[in-house]
This record gives sequence, structure tokens and C-alpha cells, in this order.
Amino acid sequence: MSEGEVSSLKALLYGYGSLMGIGSSLIVGWLLYYYCPPDNIGLAPIVIMGSAILFGRVIDAVSDPLIGHWSDKILTRWGRRRPFIVAGFIAMAFSQVVIWRPLIQGFSIWNAIYASILLGVFWFGYTAAMAPYLALLPEIASSSSERIKLVTYQTFFSQLSLVIGGVIVPILLTILGYLNTSLALTVIATTSMLSIVLIFREKVIDRGKIAEKLSLWRALKITYTNRVFLIYLIPTAILVLSTTIIQIVLPYLITVSAGLDKSYVAIVYLPLIVVSILTLPLYRKLAIRYGKKKVYLLGMGLFAIPTIVASLVGIVRVEPIAFLVGIGILFGFFATPLLMLPNAFIADITDIDEKITGYRREAIYFGAQGFITKSMAGLAGVLTSIFLEHLGYTTGADLGIRVAYIFSALILIPAAVIFSRYPLKD
Repeated sequence: MSEGEVSSLKALLYGYGSLMGIGSSLIVGWLLYYYCPPDNIGLAPIVIMGSAILFGRVIDAVSDPLIGHWSDKILTRWGRRRPFIVAGFIAMAFSQVVIWRPLIQGFSIWNAIYASILLGVFWFGYTAAMAPYLALLPEIASSSSERIKLVTYQTFFSQLSLVIGGVIVPILLTILGYLNTSLALTVIATTSMLSIVLIFREKVIDRGKIAEKLSLWRALKITYTNRVFLIYLIPTAILVLSTTIIQIVLPYLITVSAGLDKSYVAIVYLPLIVVSILTLPLYRKLAIRYGKKKVYLLGMGLFAIPTIVASLVGIVRVEPIAFLVGIGILFGFFATPLLMLPNAFIADITDIDEKITGYRREAIYFGAQGFITKSMAGLAGVLTSIFLEHLGYTTGADLGIRVAYIFSALILIPAAVIFSRYPLKD
């Protein structure tokens, strides 16, 4: 192994670190259902719970650049990243468990207030742990091929987390209940966190490379005016808008346009995840051989194909189940580079930033990206509700569902055009 090369074991352990946030799958997918079940009174008013969930995601978005900037500036005997990972994980683990023990055993607005506070703690802790973890990538691997290797393993475990959240968690809920399922996920997350803080040692950074004198606003201005970063960020944000709309509308596409039970959502997700995992080695080789830019651009352009074809379910004379399985396969094949490569691009961009500023500021870039992409995810919810409300989302009047998919496909065209100007080739 050459000097500086990352072993496959270390790359695997770095990827395993992405499971630190596995508890989010339970909170995102089931918290509203737990507090506001459809068949009885529940624990809190649903509108107030919706506001509580929104509050948590606002904390999530705003804390991204704050944590990133703070993590870049701090210098401790344990490094810049590990103190945040440990402290953030503790806050995240605590809140993701106790949130399943409401303040009052019965219907009360205080339960929603309690949940909103814990969601704020959870998402702040999530960002405090995950943003510095991502910022370790440029320090661990300095070459493009090694960074592709790391993000390949990272993507594998990210896809594994989707399997856990979408397939295993519903089974565990039936067997263990909400609290014990949360505890089980927390155990997995703890082993993931320990694999990062115990195995990886941060590089010793010259104090002159630490951005101690940069204020938050100055740091953000430099970040958001970095031309290379903007050419990457704008199309990536559009991509997040597109894929989030696809996810939100998918249950409606299955139950209304395809006329199937909501459980059939799995026939899209399962082939998507399986194909995405199986194609990781292929895209890794393609990215090394032809460069990350070409592969990412290819994935962005081709992802529009299954997106627009999905709008035709129930119209074309193909059995809906077979049609949706095929769509899932295509989504999985073209989604892989879109999931795999963004973190490697940020690692490259931070190298450019160091040449411009003289500082190592990895975390602020991940934070700046997170603020924009999470804001776009919020915008996706607003746009989706407009499409459905004004164009229809019921049987026989589902134009809003189909237009949402067509819109999600078409916005990838300007995204690809913008990204074609990305200046880094490898």
C-alpha cells in the first residue's frame, strides 16, 4: 500500500460512520404517526405536531453552517472534528430515545411542545455529529481516486440505512414497539460513532491553516462566492428539489395513479436500493477512469428518464406492478452517481478554497451545502402541495401527481446545463 493510501478496511469503517444518523429514519417516517395516529385521539394536535416537525428541520438547516464554521475554527487536543461528533451524537442519541416517551399520557398540546424541543435537540445534535464526520473525508483521503473509494463505501451504508428504515424498522415496530426500536437503532448508531472517533486520527493542522480570525459572515461570504462551489451547488440543489418531490408524491402515484395499496411503495424502493448498491463498483470505476464530472452529469441527465416515464403509470398499457418495478430499477441505476459523488466534489472544492484563503475549511462547505439543500427540501413540500391542490390528486383527477413528476424531470435539464460548466475534470 502506498503512503497515504486508505485501506479497504478503513474505507469501510468510514462508510459505516454514516449510520450514526440511522435514528432519523424512525423519527422522519413514524413520529407524526405515533403522536397523531389515524384511528384514535392520539397524543397531540396534528397541526401543532406539523409545526413541531418544521421547527426541528429549521434548526437542522440553520445549524449546518453554524456547526461547520465552529468546527473549522476550533482547535483542541482531540482535534477539530471529534469533539463535535461525540457531543452531537450524545444529544442526538438521548433525544431520539426519550421522544418516544411523551410528557403526558394522553392528548395534550404539551406533548407537541415537548416533541418540538426534543426535535430541535435531535436535529442540532445530528448536524453537530454528521457535518464534522463528512468534513473528515478530505483529511482522510487526498487523491480523487481515494475519495471516490471512501464515498463508495459511504453510499453503500447510506443505502443500507434506507433498507433498515424502509423494511426492517416497520417489522421491529411490530415486535418491539417504538421505544425499543429506537434503542436498537441507537445501539447500531453508537457502534458507528465509535468506529469514527476511535479508529480515525485527524491530521495535525498547522495553526496558520485554522480559520480562527474569520467571522461567520465573512466565512459564509467567501464560501458562497466561490465560483466552483456555486457551479456545483446550484445544480445539486435543483437535484434535491427534484428527488424530494419524487419521494413526497410517490405514495400518491402508487395509490391513486396506479390504483395499488400503499404497501406497494416498496416495489419501487426495493429494486432502487438493490440496483444502486450493485452498481456502486461500476460507477466507482467509471468515475476513476472518466472523471467525477462526466459520471455525475450523465447520472443527472439520465435520471430524468425514469422520472418522466413514471408520470405515465396507469396510462400506458402495462401492468402497474411490472411498470413500477421497472421504474425502480431505472431509478436505482441512474441514482447511484448522484448519491455517491457529491461529498467527493466538496472534498475537491475545499482543496481549492485552501489555495484561495490559506485555511482548511472543510466543514463550512458541507454546512453551506446543507443549508441550501435542506431549504430546497422544504420548498419541495410547498411546491408539491400546490401541484396536488390545484391540479388534482384523486382517482380520475390525478393531473397534479403526473405534473409533479414531469416538473421534477424537466428541472434536471437546467441543472445539467449549469453543471456542464463545472471546471474540475477528474
